[in-house]
Amino acid sequence: MKEYRNEIIIALVSIIGAILATWFFFFSIDEKKITVQSDLFSVVAPNPNALLCINRPSMLSKIILSDDYTKKIFATHLPPVFAKIIDKNPGIPFYLISYHEQGEVIYANATLEQAYQIADNILHPYFSSFDPKRTLIDKAEFTFYALPGNRFFVTYYNQGVWAASFSKKLLDEICLQQKIGQTALSDRILSQKKLMDRNAPLNLLIPAPSLDISVQINDSIRMGLGNGWVYADLFSSDGKLCCFSGIPYNAQLDSIYPIMADSVVRRLKSFYPNHNFLPQLSKDAERIYFTACLVQPDSVSR
Repeated sequence: MKEYRNEIIIALVSIIGAILATWFFFFSIDEKKITVQSDLFSVVAPNPNALLCINRPSMLSKIILSDDYTKKIFATHLPPVFAKIIDKNPGIPFYLISYHEQGEVIYANATLEQAYQIADNILHPYFSSFDPKRTLIDKAEFTFYALPGNRFFVTYYNQGVWAASFSKKLLDEICLQQKIGQTALSDRILSQKKLMDRNAPLNLLIPAPSLDISVQINDSIRMGLGNGWVYADLFSSDGKLCCFSGIPYNAQLDSIYPIMADSVVRRLKSFYPNHNFLPQLSKDAERIYFTACLVQPDSVSR
């Protein structure tokens, strides 16, 4: 009987050992292979000046950034290393970029393996003159790439969220946001986020006051876009880059909307004086929609 008892104990120990080994194996696979699909908007560093959603990275890299005419619009707002990451890493289907006074941050949902692929295949060659330094801070992994002038490019990875910036402070704030688990974005931003078309290649969110668009209705009333945020869906139509947006419709302002559309075009021209934009208005019962397509000067003259 003792012999059978010993065999049963040995069998139980073996089974438990096998279960633990299997659990450890799949836990490791889970950590490396499975992306934790966090809502990237929930980890955005506080107080952004603008947000850019890249829903189709191939559209950005193959169409927009490959055309010298449209590339000029994005060149001053998209750090070259960000463009390189988006262009050379097709395994990640969505990127988010936030713009702040301290700099820009690029975000993605990624596996640990994908994070290491970005580091090994893109960032190490890009910053080839210096060896990166990795460090763990509260389970979050930071990688520092030293740059001339005592500057650093830093990447962050924790629980399926990958981010990178030239500002370590912004990444620290992302780390804090991930711990809190609650977005720092205002209701004004989140309300416009719901209106964006995530099927569009790109979405842009910007504060309405930064556009400084207003129309004088009479001697005492001036109409503008308010103090909230506005969205724009960016897409390609007949080879032209276009943006689409909408605001609540008021039938009493029918005569004002075309004037406001012209004001938007003039504002775009002030940002990009070497570019031309053709506007178009449409509406339904609730909203009026504005579309502007970028056209090259020679096509306008024809």
